[in-house]
Amino acid sequence: MQGWTARLAAAWPWRMLLTLAMIGMVAAPVQAAKESSAKDSSKKDLPAACQKSSDKEDDDDEEDDDDDKGVKFDLAGACATLTGGISYTYQKTKQTASGLPFIVTRSGQVLRASDSNSVTASVGLETTRETPLGDFTTSVSAEWSKATGDETSSGTASVTGWTVGLGGLKVGYTGTLMSFWDGSLLSTANSPKRSANIISYEHELFEHLKLAVSIESNLPTTTTATSGLADVDFSNPVYVARGLYETDDLTVHVSGLVRRADFSASPLLPLFPDTATTRTGWAASLGFKLPLKAIAEDDDFTFQATYAVDASSYLGTTTDWAMYQSTVRAAGPTQGWSAVGSFHHVFNEQFESSIFASYLALDAELLLAKPSARTFRSGVNLYWKPFEKIKLGAEIGYVDTKLDPQGVLGIFDGASGRATIGYLSLSAEL
Repeated sequence: MQGWTARLAAAWPWRMLLTLAMIGMVAAPVQAAKESSAKDSSKKDLPAACQKSSDKEDDDDEEDDDDDKGVKFDLAGACATLTGGISYTYQKTKQTASGLPFIVTRSGQVLRASDSNSVTASVGLETTRETPLGDFTTSVSAEWSKATGDETSSGTASVTGWTVGLGGLKVGYTGTLMSFWDGSLLSTANSPKRSANIISYEHELFEHLKLAVSIESNLPTTTTATSGLADVDFSNPVYVARGLYETDDLTVHVSGLVRRADFSASPLLPLFPDTATTRTGWAASLGFKLPLKAIAEDDDFTFQATYAVDASSYLGTTTDWAMYQSTVRAAGPTQGWSAVGSFHHVFNEQFESSIFASYLALDAELLLAKPSARTFRSGVNLYWKPFEKIKLGAEIGYVDTKLDPQGVLGIFDGASGRATIGYLSLSAEL
């Protein structure tokens, strides 16, 4: 009986994907017909409040793609866009060592299980209203997710972000200005984003170049952390500046931050190289996105490198960040660097693929020891869109993590290990 149950559980993800894929193929002709007629009359069907903002974006291909997302409607004179989606993801790991967890859920939990099934539903609302002072914008997004082994009976629901903006000024709970690389990968899509309560201002210095500054409340948190949305205390802020140069041929991101790093409550305090418990943390980051139209029209290569001192939350991919939050148990002085690069290739309207590699090095600066962590991560995927709003994906990834505590007890929760991780997903959106 137990063997039969185990075989059924193992086959369930595949049966789930097969069933949904069959539903998608049956519905595809009907949906395709709807999409064809919708594209022909998309501009005509836009509400009056959305016509002007759409006209402004006619020369921007990326913005035109955004026009196709969600449902647009008039909301008391403002152009509103309602977005939503639902996705199913199956993760399976094969580890050479069991000392580290490798599966990350959308709620930020890091599971030690060898496999996981998860379902995520999201909804968002954005509005834009023209004013004499510039566009007045608002946004709010929420998410529900349930994963096997997440220790909840009915999943986790949360508000994942909100913003209010006027012209270049924006306040809200949203992504930090330090973020740039965001690959189309299942391994990062299934981890929480770096978010913080921020007050930011962006100004266009001249054509193609924008400068933004922000005050962010402490370090970024997972989207469901109690200290996230509720923490609007700016008594220990992070000051961030970002320069963004954007053209059709190149995008360059340069950012940096300074913060007050308080280690007065750290259990490692007796091991500090000096008696100072408050230090100046800082980080600098450089990234670029390079279109590769010589290969294919929509291909591109994206890269970001970051160096951080007492600001390790900004290193690596969001998956690395979630894993280290679970693994590094004691805070203390650190320095480290990370680099991540990815190549995105579009075969045609139905198939696209990405390949990436990242490396993270983190060292603790203690009196008689330098505990260290090193992580190499890579992956390749393939997405299939049988029609516009449905996407099926498969990804295979490799992770190699080395933890060296150098005799410092309690700094790491786990040991070195390697793993191959497979992902299968099916998603639908408005």
